[in-house]
Amino acid sequence: MIRTDQVLHATLDRTTLEEPARSETISRSAGPASVVRSSGTAIAGGLVSQALKAVVMIYVARVFGASEFGSFSFAFSVNAFLFVIAQFGLPVYGAREVAQTGRLERGLFTAISEARLLLATSGMAVALVVLHFARVTSAEFWLVAGFGLSNVALSGFSDWAFQGMGRIHFWAALNISWQGLWLILTVALVQGHVSIALIAFAYATAAFVAALIGWSLLRRLTQPPSEPAPVLTYSVWSVIGAGANLGAATLFMPVLSWTDTIIVRWVLGQHSAGVYAAGNRVALALAMLAGFYVQGAFPELSHSAMSSLQEHSKAFQRAFEDLAFLFIPGSVWALFYAPQIMMVVFNNPEYVAGATVFRIFQVFLLLNVFINLYGMGALVAYRRDHAYRTGYGMSAAALLVLCPILTVWWGIVGAALAALSIQILNLALFMTKSRHLLKTESLKALGLPAVIAVIPILLGKVFHLGFWVSGAALALTYLAIFVWRRPVLYPVVK
Repeated sequence: MIRTDQVLHATLDRTTLEEPARSETISRSAGPASVVRSSGTAIAGGLVSQALKAVVMIYVARVFGASEFGSFSFAFSVNAFLFVIAQFGLPVYGAREVAQTGRLERGLFTAISEARLLLATSGMAVALVVLHFARVTSAEFWLVAGFGLSNVALSGFSDWAFQGMGRIHFWAALNISWQGLWLILTVALVQGHVSIALIAFAYATAAFVAALIGWSLLRRLTQPPSEPAPVLTYSVWSVIGAGANLGAATLFMPVLSWTDTIIVRWVLGQHSAGVYAAGNRVALALAMLAGFYVQGAFPELSHSAMSSLQEHSKAFQRAFEDLAFLFIPGSVWALFYAPQIMMVVFNNPEYVAGATVFRIFQVFLLLNVFINLYGMGALVAYRRDHAYRTGYGMSAAALLVLCPILTVWWGIVGAALAALSIQILNLALFMTKSRHLLKTESLKALGLPAVIAVIPILLGKVFHLGFWVSGAALALTYLAIFVWRRPVLYPVVK
């Protein structure tokens, strides 16, 4: 039996082969409170890290203007592809192995780190060669080079190990450190009146420092086993092979999230790309925040998937309801106040032209939230990696056909509609492929959040509330939701 089959069958049979360098590090407490604690930590850490990243994006947009921000967004979109090439699903694969086996194998960590280093350097080299012959601007070339180096620095990023262990607070701290340091370096560079390309190299520097912090924490946290065990070796190629379906799926993800920006750049130019990016950037950042929530719940979802359909369905339903309450009220409110939000965020009237794109991407956001949950929380948790890859692959192929056509016809609005249409397709595919894996109550999860979402809108229209007052009403709505759901989120243990 090949190495990959040994790992998979050992996990599925609930018998595990151990190596002397394994680390006994997992402490998992079951129940709703533990899921809320993990997901709450993940979403809080994700909120801070994404807020820091958003501040950098907004700061760059304000300082450099739409054209240079268009180049910056183009390079950031290209790096989204380089990032997933460098990851190739390996962090998800590693986190699932740790969560389901209950320990971290040092050999697994080493093999995943080496594989990510190989993929990061290879992907960056190919991208730079392609961009050289594509005759992009000098600034765009060096921006991609700087962002690409960040993936090299992240090859030893240990956040996935902490995630699988259930040590979500360490996972969150690493991401906050990375984005926080990038913000500090960016402000310092802008004050020095440097080229915009150096901001990408600051991103790589921050990633390298965060990786070092994670490596230091992991060394202190892990302890060697007290008893000897049979040797089980890992290699770069064995982990790449074991996570191949996950890797292929992650390669399709940036096609769905970033290809539309690149197509807008090539078809309509840098300025349109900057306006389009301003319209979709908030939704994409919040979608990543939802991804952080799912990552926080992923250890529990993966573990419950190995136990029983009933236990997993309960955990999934809790996550479904939490995400609905978190995102539906805010997205509905943003639909009605898109121009004001864009003006407040970017402080530049030329970006308000992307208000329609902003509105479309609020719906995109909601679909993406549940795509992530069904994909990771159902298909990946049950090791249906092939179905996970197929869903993303079909959606990516459809976007590559539809987006250029609609962009030529309707400009940036057409590109946004293409992205939205593909999200609908992707969610339908995932729900179809997971329908036999779990039992959910969709109406229960979505109905009440949708009704509550209307409250701040009605208050704003009936009483003619201004933007900031309506925003305060939204904040009070979320506070009321938390108070009302607190007994569900934190049940009393008898």
